[in-house]
Amino acid sequence: MMKVRMESTTEYERLVKFFIQQGLEYDEDEKDFSNVLHAWKITQTGDYLVAGCILIKEEGHFVVQGIAVDPVLRKMGLGKVLMKKALEEARSLGAKELLLVARKPGFYKKLNFTVVPPEEAPQIFDCLGCPQFQTECFPEIMKYEIPAEGPVLREAGEA
Repeated sequence: MMKVRMESTTEYERLVKFFIQQGLEYDEDEKDFSNVLHAWKITQTGDYLVAGCILIKEEGHFVVQGIAVDPVLRKMGLGKVLMKKALEEARSLGAKELLLVARKPGFYKKLNFTVVPPEEAPQIFDCLGCPQFQTECFPEIMKYEIPAEGPVLREAGEA
């Protein structure tokens, strides 16, 4: 069985490079990480990065700015583990909901995220102003209502 390790990290630039390698649209020159609340990385032996997540607060909204898992390790639950961590952290900071831009909305729908219509979404996502949005690129802005108590992550079908 493969061993992985999850830990908090301040290696934001490393995570951004990883996100880009995984196909996320991210500005490679991103250097301003002042809105980062927390970040996590999952590594294998030798500090080989296999997954990561960045939680930010933008204009009062809690947002997963990036979350990705190496394709070889997808379907092993690493994305779910990272999302649970992000939700727990956001709730501990007083968040009532968590937002993200999903290129794979099916994964998030299984975790009970719901689609936010573009006209109702906060104007904090770069994709909303992109000329490719909904013409060549079809991400969904999604949100998760964070319960005040109990398990932070409820999958579709759970009460």
